[in-house]
Amino acid sequence: MRAATGAAMFSRMAPPSSVGREAARRRLAVAAVLVVTALCARRVAAQELRGNVRDSVSHQPIAGAVLMLLDSSGVVLGRRITDETGHYVIALPGTARWARMVRIGFQPREMRVPARTGDVIPLDVTMVPVSTMLATVRIRDESRCSRRNDRAAALGLWEQVRAGLLATVVARETNTASIHRLGFARNFDGASDRVTRFLVNADSAVGVTKSFNAAHSAEAFVKSGFATDSGGVETLFAPDADVLLDDAFASAYCFQLAAPVPTRANQVGLEFEPSGHARGRVDIDGTLWVDTAARALCDIEYRYLGLEGRTDAYHPGGRISFLEMQNGSVMIDRWVIRGVAEESDAFIDVGRPRSRDRLFVTETGGELESARWPDGRMWHASLGTLHGSAATISGKAAAGTVIALPGTHYRATTDSAGDAVITDLLPGPYSVEIVDPRLAPIGLWIPAQVSFLAARDSTVRETLKIPSAEDWVISKCMSVRQWEVGDSVFILGRVLTTSGRPVADTKVNFAIQVSSGLWGMINNFFTTGTNGVFQSCSDRYTLGAPVRISARPDGMKPVQQTQQLDTKLTIVVIRVPPVP
Repeated sequence: MRAATGAAMFSRMAPPSSVGREAARRRLAVAAVLVVTALCARRVAAQELRGNVRDSVSHQPIAGAVLMLLDSSGVVLGRRITDETGHYVIALPGTARWARMVRIGFQPREMRVPARTGDVIPLDVTMVPVSTMLATVRIRDESRCSRRNDRAAALGLWEQVRAGLLATVVARETNTASIHRLGFARNFDGASDRVTRFLVNADSAVGVTKSFNAAHSAEAFVKSGFATDSGGVETLFAPDADVLLDDAFASAYCFQLAAPVPTRANQVGLEFEPSGHARGRVDIDGTLWVDTAARALCDIEYRYLGLEGRTDAYHPGGRISFLEMQNGSVMIDRWVIRGVAEESDAFIDVGRPRSRDRLFVTETGGELESARWPDGRMWHASLGTLHGSAATISGKAAAGTVIALPGTHYRATTDSAGDAVITDLLPGPYSVEIVDPRLAPIGLWIPAQVSFLAARDSTVRETLKIPSAEDWVISKCMSVRQWEVGDSVFILGRVLTTSGRPVADTKVNFAIQVSSGLWGMINNFFTTGTNGVFQSCSDRYTLGAPVRISARPDGMKPVQQTQQLDTKLTIVVIRVPPVP
């Protein structure tokens, strides 16, 4: 069928003339040129540069070196980082003319891109280690910084630091890992090291590629500072690798060498401070520390400038630490911001109640828990572990019991032997609670009367006595002398606003129905604390009977609620309008 159709088409065409044949040959020649050009374009687009990077002295592979491809005007076209074997592979654009290699602790190398002779263009590189991180560099200094004798050496160290920061950024871009992070917030007793509040949460899921990122750009920080004030609440910010690498940061800060610190063996420090401080703006100054033996960034310590003078004694500032992985990737693995908060402290002075403002230290931060790369490589932080053995009051193994660490996401369920293990604990103080689903409506768990301190790479073993919810309520009633032997029906409740906030200083009274339409108050009342919780135990309660509960927040009208005592332990939620 196809042959017949072709013959019919040919029969309708006029015989080609010599001019027509020449024109056809030209068209075929042009078409051939276009085909060849297209094939060449595809070949160029598919070309890649690959090779190995080694130490010129030890001949060992160099991991974490950054290769940049530049065009003839110096514009960066692409960049990659070497793996643990010192190997790299990068797509080679047709406009690439130069290859530049940088790595902290080594002299930069710049080479012409080799002639393009195939799909793979080899380029092996050796890098010369610097004899000292403090090698001077020639600069065109137009800054407002004072002329110091160590300025050239400081800027030489700054160039090394920039190479380390660049490795952090490029590793994130080109060797993306899926990571888990842990965030924390803790309060201290004044300026002491006693933790009064400790919260931990898993603040990211698999797929997040950046362990820590600054909230604003370097340009924004230079212009507006490292703090914002909204409604009297001051929020402090920290720089990340991208901010420190930005030319806007370098142009607004001055650098000098730090004095040696005995506890930092093999480390040199580069101090930075703003070249000009505007009134009302919060800036930072600090030190970047470099390990000269490992040729790696260690950490950044900084403090805030421009905060209220009375906060200076509490040393507001922060710390960011770097970790070089085995595969050459460099990541921020820990970070913390240290601030100062204020609260009203009530006290008695000569028999009269008074209050005063009290300052205390707060810290917020996080830690990289784990990282996984596409090739299957993994890294995991050294964190703490809790091994709990749970038993009932009678001594039996408490199987199937959920234990939780309040203020955190950590929880586990005991096995048939009553054992439970919680891993990846951030260092810090914890307590243990028992999760009873019946208490979920009031957002409470049962304290296990166990506290412990988690430390890195260690396991804490605790024996947990697991009371029932009824036993716990009885103990609470006994503490305020509201329970007698024989009481068997209990009430546990919480006073909350309509938005879910606990209400303190609420007077709670109870009445039972003595006859149709008549209620009698029982000699059993309670005033809530800061958590809004109340309880009641009485031999006058009857299973299946109603009870009327009256809750009156301080300075407000009472709210009444009738509750049926259908179970031995009745859970009650009382909602009141927001306290004015």
